[in-house]
Amino acid sequence: MKKQILAAAVAGAFAVPALAAADSSVTLFGTMQTQAVYHDAEDLVGDDFEDGFKMHDAGGIGAPTDGANPNRIGVRVAHDLGGGLTGLAKIEQNVTSTDGFDSGARDVYVGLGTDFGTFMGGRMASPYSTAGKDPLNATFMQARTNGGRLAPLNGFGNGSYLDRVVAYTNDFGPVGFTGALVMDNTDDSNIGFAGRLSFDAGPAEIYGAYQQADEHEQAQAAFGGMGVDAGLSNVVIEDVHTAKIGVDWSDGPFRVVAEIEDYNVEASADQGSGDLADGNTFFLSGTYTMGRNDFVLNLGFTDEDSDVAEYEQLYVAAAVKHNFSNRVMAYGGLAYTDVDPEGASSEDAFAVGGGMRVSF
Repeated sequence: MKKQILAAAVAGAFAVPALAAADSSVTLFGTMQTQAVYHDAEDLVGDDFEDGFKMHDAGGIGAPTDGANPNRIGVRVAHDLGGGLTGLAKIEQNVTSTDGFDSGARDVYVGLGTDFGTFMGGRMASPYSTAGKDPLNATFMQARTNGGRLAPLNGFGNGSYLDRVVAYTNDFGPVGFTGALVMDNTDDSNIGFAGRLSFDAGPAEIYGAYQQADEHEQAQAAFGGMGVDAGLSNVVIEDVHTAKIGVDWSDGPFRVVAEIEDYNVEASADQGSGDLADGNTFFLSGTYTMGRNDFVLNLGFTDEDSDVAEYEQLYVAAAVKHNFSNRVMAYGGLAYTDVDPEGASSEDAFAVGGGMRVSF
């Protein structure tokens, strides 16, 4: 009986597109990835970390976790309302190879497409995020978990998602714009803002983004833990400002992405007030495509100069990605990071491994 119920459920899920009306579309989509990686990170992470082979979905050089991965399953809905209007909806769930669906949500929103742009409301990525500009994003070699770019930070960095967002996006010829308001249900005077502006210059896309969230409830959730980790108590996030400028250039088999970020997080605690995080990241990526293979070299650098910590972090990654198709990809490579704290000896970590990603 249970097998019959399961079979009916699966058949019903894949029959959704067939049930859609002529003026509607319902799309089931998803991605799954896992990887096997050798980590040499005891020097950086600490004596509790055991070097060796580990299996996980993404993570980083010294973080053999299932987080920061591409794994998801979701549904997109579009209803043609006529008159240039389209009703939109999307619900997307995180998935891991260990816990399955026992993870948080990704995009969960409704929207309205019009001739003068698309309006959306719900949970979604901040316009500030450009995680996909990294060719190694969502693998253990990704820059955002290894000091090459600003980390996800519960939606305020590169990757992850924010709740209660109202967004607008549109292209004006070669200029693209996305702006969003991040609502604060505890105090509507603390509404956050994020925006990205891009310019299509032929072989290159030039883009910039800015984000601000002063005394915002979700900023407290994202950055408050950093203060606790630093030994502070009763941390209150007062100001969050992040900005970036980047270039994504492609010509034939070559692609180069360069990006600079500036970030500042001000906070107060029982121990006083000051900068909880303050610094810059520098990211450079080069890709050469030969047939179905992509050869990738990533370089990154973080210069942190806050009242809590001062350090410099170097990041290097090299990989080969083999595209069996546009939906199936295997990869292998290595990554290295070196952290040089102010007034202390440097610590480094190394990882080498590979994995496979399948989408539908």
